Amino acid sequence: KTLGEDHPETLISLGNIAFNLNRQERYSQAEVLFRNCWEVQKKTLGEDHPHTLNTLNGMAVAVDGQGNHDKAVELLQGCWEDMKKKLGEEHPDSLECLYDLANALKNQGNHSKAEKLQRDCCEISEKTLGINHPETLKYKKNLDLMITNTN
Repeated sequence: KTLGEDHPETLISLGNIAFNLNRQERYSQAEVLFRNCWEVQKKTLGEDHPHTLNTLNGMAVAVDGQGNHDKAVELLQGCWEDMKKKLGEEHPDSLECLYDLANALKNQGNHSKAEKLQRDCCEISEKTLGINHPETLKYKKNLDLMITNTN
């Protein structure tokens, strides 16, 4: 109320709540918050601002969590392309988006493309963050699970 719904701090708080709802697998609630936040960020920050792109990424994960894998893949592919242009493919946010895209593709049933993107994610993360970085280890674990569950 004090700062207003368009204030950057308000949007960050909304995004954090939505992110935590995703982590709790409360995807429909998360999607509503992410979508509201995303709409305001597009107007106030621009469609290609890193915060706007991160919000879009979170919203796509919420969409995927609700079983709408085709829509999630569509959103994540666009988001990843925009992140690569804006931040570069080695940026941690771009890597996280690639990871989420790989998961959405796996959920969609496109296992070969999912595995290829997850391998790319691992390679980039190893190169930029190091082989023992927690994010690199998360990406490797996900790749191992993809391979195990497809074979």
